[in-house]
Amino acid sequence: MRGVVESCSSGAHGKRIELLFSLPEPPIVIEADPARFDQIFVNLVNNAIKYTPAGGRISVKATVVGAEALIVVEDTGIGIGAEMLPKIFEMFAQDPAARALAGGGLGIGLALVKSLAEAHGGSVQVRSGGLGRGSEFSVRLPLRQGQREA
Repeated sequence: MRGVVESCSSGAHGKRIELLFSLPEPPIVIEADPARFDQIFVNLVNNAIKYTPAGGRISVKATVVGAEALIVVEDTGIGIGAEMLPKIFEMFAQDPAARALAGGGLGIGLALVKSLAEAHGGSVQVRSGGLGRGSEFSVRLPLRQGQREA
């Protein structure tokens, strides 16, 4: 996770976005394909950067809840309209308000995030207070067998 945030930090820095990152001690251990794990979170963090105006803030926080790792990517970006929330993980879905900022995106990134999280036995959810109110993406992935909340 640290590597993902570091790889995305130059994009945040270029827009003067504060990128906060929090991991618990001891480290969280999950069973996951490292390349697919990176795809999930590079996509979420890069989306947060893309849709957060200059001077905004993005927070990436990992915790343990029961038998799952919970990784939350929260931003102060443009938010997601209520009518779009139920469709945001569908292939080719893009909020009309976000299209101008997409830079040629196809609307497949969040569908991929959902598919990869589910392939690892996890899930992804989204919350937003609406347009102009930021977004929060929460990914839950099973802990490696034997790992539990302290």
